[in-house]
Amino acid sequence: MNDLAVATPNPPFSLPGFLMDLLRLAKFRITLVAVFTGYAAVAVHGTYATDLAYLWPLIIALFTTGASANALNQLFERDKDAAMARTRQRRPLPSGRIGVITAVAFSLCMLGIAIALELAFYGSWLAVVCSVVTVVYYAFIYTLWLKPRYWIATVIGGVPGAMGPMIAWAAVDNALPPAAWALFLVIFLWTPPHVWALAIRLKDDYARAGIPMLPVVRGIDATTRQMLIYGVILVAFTLALPLLPPFSRSWIYLGLACVLGAVFLAWCVVVHVRRPVPPTMPLFRFTIIHLALLFLALIVDAFVFGAAV
Repeated sequence: MNDLAVATPNPPFSLPGFLMDLLRLAKFRITLVAVFTGYAAVAVHGTYATDLAYLWPLIIALFTTGASANALNQLFERDKDAAMARTRQRRPLPSGRIGVITAVAFSLCMLGIAIALELAFYGSWLAVVCSVVTVVYYAFIYTLWLKPRYWIATVIGGVPGAMGPMIAWAAVDNALPPAAWALFLVIFLWTPPHVWALAIRLKDDYARAGIPMLPVVRGIDATTRQMLIYGVILVAFTLALPLLPPFSRSWIYLGLACVLGAVFLAWCVVVHVRRPVPPTMPLFRFTIIHLALLFLALIVDAFVFGAAV
């Protein structure tokens, strides 16, 4: 008896699964980092850190701004994501679980929500500009222009990921003083070694997708050297942060920054010394802890020393 070929039906629509895919489209873990760093800026500002009624629209605006940018990024990179083992099934566009029209509508809706909240609750066109710059820069300048052509896109592309404190400060103060720029720079300088640590691990995947990441076009030696250079600059800047008046109270922050910075640099040295097969994933994981604890220390300082009210 001959076997009959039976077509496998498409799985039925699942609302929880669809909502989870929307969260994946938003890169919700990365987006929550922007929310957290944005809240740290509010705490450093020192006026509304405990006013949840005032802050909830800002938290949503920060999340929806990131979601909009990340959705467009995945939309434009869906073919490259389909060529990479890490993203082929994990992301909803290359796997076909979400379509192009849905992704575009989701991105526009998220940006619209962010703009509406920033204007309705804070009346800040400056926050709106920061949100729009975040989305346009990440989706169009970084994803479509820089990333397919230049390895230095990892450095320049750090701008959108560092915009959380800028958006938050602009919303609550309608200004961007040096303190907001300082928080921006911490994230901006942190991004290259964080991304390159993962890029070394995924070097073959990036090469297969035609993405000219630094390990692909310059090799492991050049990448680990650049990671060490940026690590030194980052740690030096984080230790100098208390020289700015809003951070001058930060002895808790400074103590933790010293410890975290020493560990960060130690891992950068280990990665550089142990090339061409360096253990980059422990450094990659530590970079996440490093950034989270630095900004947590700023929040704790603000509360301990009475700036956050």
